[in-house]
This record gives sequence, C-alpha cells and structure tokens, in this order.
Amino acid sequence: MMLGELLDGDPSLVAQAWKGGGFTSMFDFPLGFAMGDVFCRQESPAKLAAVLTNDRRYPDPSQLVTLLDNHDLPRIASVCGGDVEKVRAALAFLLTARGVPSLIWGTEVGMEGPKEPDNRKSMTFTPHPLKAEIAFWLGARKANPALAEGVPVVLSVTSDGVVLGRVTDSQLAVVAVGRAGVRPTFTAGPWGEATRELVPPGGWKRPSLGVFVSAVKPGAFAALEASSEPQWRTGVKKRAITFEGPAGALVVGSGPELGDWNPAKAVRLPATVELPLGGAFEFKAIRRDGDKTVWDSKANGALFVGEAGKGVVTLTPSFPR
Repeated sequence: MMLGELLDGDPSLVAQAWKGGGFTSMFDFPLGFAMGDVFCRQESPAKLAAVLTNDRRYPDPSQLVTLLDNHDLPRIASVCGGDVEKVRAALAFLLTARGVPSLIWGTEVGMEGPKEPDNRKSMTFTPHPLKAEIAFWLGARKANPALAEGVPVVLSVTSDGVVLGRVTDSQLAVVAVGRAGVRPTFTAGPWGEATRELVPPGGWKRPSLGVFVSAVKPGAFAALEASSEPQWRTGVKKRAITFEGPAGALVVGSGPELGDWNPAKAVRLPATVELPLGGAFEFKAIRRDGDKTVWDSKANGALFVGEAGKGVVTLTPSFPR
C-alpha cells in the first residue's frame, strides 16, 4: 500500500495526484477541511454533501483516508475553539463516513494545538470523556456494516442541513447534520427503516447531528445498493439544470460542471448544465470588472439534483459596489 498526501482542499487536485502518483489511496483533505468548516465554524452542512459528490472523480473513494487534523494542521479541539460538543459532532461524522478514518494521538484527551509546535506536543494520559466517545463510534462502525462499508447516498440538501445515507445489501444507515442544534428529518422511501438512533455516552447537549441504522436483514437492500454504487462512483445518470440570473453574471461552484470554484472556469448566465442525479452542489454568482472578479456577497447557494422538482435555479446576487 502507498498512501499519498496532497495538503489541498480541492478534490480535483487530490484526484489528479492520486492517479498521477500511482497511489493506493490519498488523505482526504477536502472532506477534512469541510468537516472543520461545518462542525467548528458553523458553515453550511451542504458543504459536506458537495465534497462527497466529488467522489466520482477518485479511483476508489472508499479507500480515502479521512481525518479531522494531523501534525501539520491545527488540532480539531483548537479549530472548534475548545468547544467539546462541536468536537464530538465532528468525530461522530468522521467515524460514520465513507473512507478509512484516521486519528492523531491526543484527540482522545482533547489535546489542543493551534499551530506548531503545540500541535505536535507529546501525548498526555489524563482522563477525558472523548476517549469513551471515540470508542463508542468505533464500536458502532464495527457492529454496523452500513457504517463500515456502505455506499454513500445524498438524500437531501439545504443550506441549513443535509441528510446522508449509506447502504449495503443488508443494512441502511442515515446521518443527518444541521446547524444551530437543529438536525433535519427524513422519512422518504426505504430510508425510513433506519429508525434506531445511535447515541454516544452522555447523549447530545446540542443535537445538530444524528446517526440512525436499520436492522440487519441479509439481501433486503441489495437492489438499492446495486443502483447506488455506480451512480456514486461515476455520476453517469444526469439531469439538466438551468441557472438563470442578471445579465453579465456568471455562476461558479463545486464540481467540474460549475468550474470547481475557479472564476476563470465560471459559466455565463443563463446556462444549462448536466449534473449527476443525487449530487449536491454549492454555488455562487460572480461578475467580471475588467481583470477583477467580484463575488456575490450572499452566502453560497445549495442545490440537490433530484429526479423530481423544478430544474431551474434563479440567482439574485448582491454585488458589493
């Protein structure tokens, strides 16, 4: 096995390094940075789904090594400003997400370190509740096949919350992530069978995240797994989405179809693009002022590409003067 490291949050660059370097897998910095933004900085949970939608660019996204921090980055406890509840939610997501989770020494004792050398200091062995927390989620991952190896599926996306599924032929799991202590709900289709909530030691003080699993029933979800697997890996099924907005504006966002957040690759409005079904995207309007790029001052938009619903997105940007 050869594990590659490219310390960059752009999935397209990580995918290029993976393929070009002949690695077995890569550290998943794009998802790591997104988890810090969502759980510690209270940014939109849509960012998590948008990053996962880029899994179609990797040789085998199930082999990505996921992380919240490492010896080159600020410790997750420092990123979250010492807020243990935020760290708990981030750890729960890390340890129930696709990929191979990794932990740096000291996370289990709440070790802080905003920069070198503090983020590399020696291990301490003081008692801390995060140790039991990590053990709980590792045990849950081992006991539930959907959490260990389930195919990821994006079920719903808004700026304030996402619902993510994982499916094997024998089990369903659902992870719901919201903002401000309010997590989204789900009932649609077979995913409604994931009714047993996995609650860590001490419960949740601010329930912005929930993890639910179904009973294990061999073969019960084989058809759903079979249809989800190729879509997750390739995004082969598409839907045309039209972006509209003021004259002269462009749209840029996550994913190659929207320019990978590169203003030079932005799409002029109005535009119709083919996006993968079940995919999630963040986007924003920009305009060009000579050689200067002017960004919409509003928060990023969030889009879920479902089979039903209106296929038109109307942007109403507010450009600074």
